[in-house]
Amino acid sequence: MKKIIVLLSACLLVSLMGFTQKITPDKVPAPVKQAFTKKFPAATDVKYEMEKKDYEINFKDKGVEMSANFDAAGKWLETETEIKQSDLPKEVSASVTKNFAGFKISEVAKVESSDKGLCYEMDLKNDKEGYEVQFSPKGDILKKHTLKKEKEEKEENEKK
Repeated sequence: MKKIIVLLSACLLVSLMGFTQKITPDKVPAPVKQAFTKKFPAATDVKYEMEKKDYEINFKDKGVEMSANFDAAGKWLETETEIKQSDLPKEVSASVTKNFAGFKISEVAKVESSDKGLCYEMDLKNDKEGYEVQFSPKGDILKKHTLKKEKEEKEENEKK
């Protein structure tokens, strides 16, 4: 029984390490700060997080909410920009209508990455289920994940 408890405790500890952790600016490597400042010189309300081994920086640029990810060497990995539903390409909107009839769109973002290029990410919800879905600019579904229920998310955040 003790071995099971120790094993479960170890698994819990390892799984918690995978979550994003807020960090202070002094814990962010200089190459990351320099690369961020060069790429986003007008950034305000800057907040840093550690996401696995990479750095996520949440900020506003000209009033628009954004986040950018960099590796420890300062290499840009991805930028996520909050956009309005009306700013989605018509092909993406048409794909949502066709593939997710009855779902409502929330949290729409344009995602640009160094390796995958441009895509659009959004949460789609109806009364019974919800998904986080990524679309190509042409409306193709690239990824689809089930959204956790708010109760599960709240419990998960309380564990942190």
